[in-house]
Amino acid sequence: GLTAFLPSQGELAALFHGRSTDLWEMAAAISEYGCEIVVIKCGEKGQLVYEASSHSRWEVPPYPARFANPIGAGDAFCGGFLAGYRQTYDPVQAVLHGSVSASLAVEGSGAFYALEALPGLAQARLAALQEAVRKV
Repeated sequence: GLTAFLPSQGELAALFHGRSTDLWEMAAAISEYGCEIVVIKCGEKGQLVYEASSHSRWEVPPYPARFANPIGAGDAFCGGFLAGYRQTYDPVQAVLHGSVSASLAVEGSGAFYALEALPGLAQARLAALQEAVRKV
């Protein structure tokens, strides 16, 4: 009954230690427990998205941000994902929103740094990332 599960690649590997090394296989196994969407956060490699109902898979690259401070990137990603999913109910769009949120958060420091971004910057990054999504 879980809508989305968002582990890091390392967390997922630890969960399946000794049983599998294939990330897609792990995502499919998690979905068998009733999880609709599995998003694997792969750090600087982006995210992998698995949708259980259609068995669809996507690779979403990260936005190439100016990296200044990693603190809060994961939280910003998850918050952006939730906001994006609530707005669109599309897992890929939600991951794109999360990626943009994380890209803004790592470019500075402080809880409110991302809120000071130039108007339209988040939308521009979202549009740029949409072109880079790859269905696997």
